[in-house]
Amino acid sequence: MMYHSIFEIVNTDCMIIPVFQSSKKDKKVVLPELVGITLDHINFFDDFSGKKMEQLPLYIDNEMVPRVLLVGLGEKKTLSICDWKKIIGAAVMTVQKKKWTSVSFVVPPEVVNLSNLRTISKETVIASDMAAYSFDTYKYKNNKTAEMKLVNLFFVGVTASQKSIVENGITEGKIIVDAVNWCRYLGNTPPSTMTPSFLAKKAKILDNLTDVSVKILSRSDIQKLGMGCLLGVARGAKEEPKFIIVEYWGAKKIQKPTVLVGKGITYDSGGLSLKPTKYMKDMKFDMLGGATVLAVIKAAAGLKLKKNIIALVATTENMPDGAAYKPDDILTAMNGRSVHITNTDAEGRLVLADALCYATKYNPKEVIDFATLTGACMVALGGERYGLFTNNEKILSGIEKGAEVSGELVWRLPLGEEFTQTMTTSDVADIQNATETSYGGASNAAAFLEFFTKDEDGKALYPWAHIDMASAIFGSKGKTWIKGGANGVGVQTMISYLS
Repeated sequence: MMYHSIFEIVNTDCMIIPVFQSSKKDKKVVLPELVGITLDHINFFDDFSGKKMEQLPLYIDNEMVPRVLLVGLGEKKTLSICDWKKIIGAAVMTVQKKKWTSVSFVVPPEVVNLSNLRTISKETVIASDMAAYSFDTYKYKNNKTAEMKLVNLFFVGVTASQKSIVENGITEGKIIVDAVNWCRYLGNTPPSTMTPSFLAKKAKILDNLTDVSVKILSRSDIQKLGMGCLLGVARGAKEEPKFIIVEYWGAKKIQKPTVLVGKGITYDSGGLSLKPTKYMKDMKFDMLGGATVLAVIKAAAGLKLKKNIIALVATTENMPDGAAYKPDDILTAMNGRSVHITNTDAEGRLVLADALCYATKYNPKEVIDFATLTGACMVALGGERYGLFTNNEKILSGIEKGAEVSGELVWRLPLGEEFTQTMTTSDVADIQNATETSYGGASNAAAFLEFFTKDEDGKALYPWAHIDMASAIFGSKGKTWIKGGANGVGVQTMISYLS
């Protein structure tokens, strides 16, 4: 989609006009002043009051802009960047359904005051392109036209002094949203196509970016490293596991890197602890942690961030073959710690354990892992917030701020000795990969990961945080502001965090 910043009204199919909610006392919707467009004579209070996410299309007598789409912002005091992006996304999806391809919209000054003009321009581009995206790779060619692609989107009312600010925001937004939608593409790809080798091949594309290098480790390489947990999960899969290493050196190498670790289970059947049928659907999304960290590198390189960032993705399928690992097996991680397998469907934490061990090779500034790890996180947080686990207050505040700035939702969940003790009660190994209790499942899983971020004396090897994305990826069900499938959650937060 092409974005433009202009002052004059231009010829478009529709103008999107965001409007704050009117009060019953005023009984009047206040519209922004627009060059060449007058709506004051229209009485639409009974049909439209500006409530959040409310929409009203109007057909007006104007040759350049024959249609207006009023969209409600709700009350001024409650509007957030998250709300703004949802409202813009919903408007863009409405425009697409109407098959309008050229759109202009107005950004009210009150919205700019949420942050600044550059940020709002950036976030508006991200919201628009995320809403416009659809995964139609496998649709018959004649069916792809069922939903029109937006061609042009204009920012209206930009002054000469604001033009460069808006355009810089547009440029930055396009780089970020291209990475987000690439992450979504990877997640939406069917699991028989999205194998570990396919994911590795897509990661290899990043090798073409400035300051980025990619290395793919095969099974034999993984064996030499002693990654017994990753190899154990991979035993039942026909497809070979891969360990993907992507390095972005945007600063001098003396600067310690941030290491991002991603879970890359390209399909999770549950292994021998087989999932019930209804829970097997959407398991192609179990590699979204890996897709997220790869997309962060893509965006960081595009933005030329002055940071060093490493992405590590442990990727395999979890399948119930005759050679599959079994409950009561004992696996040995890269750091020599033994793991008693009590449930083969708790496989994501196993592959992450080896990746967290590998991260020490970089003497990292910090390590942050991303995984669609537990259904328990969904039970705790619902369907939009992701869970954040860390004992490092600096990482906590940074990620919370990054989420707020980018309009994503995060919630801190607890770590603690009670969870660690629950996971380390095995009589036959150093730690077990699952417990019999269903209570505190997300925190128990996080405690398992935390075990591999410490040395034998329990001292932290590096500052660490774990993000359980399972509660925020949406799955196959979309929202009014974004279509069904992978939603690319986490990428924007991390770019804001790293910027």
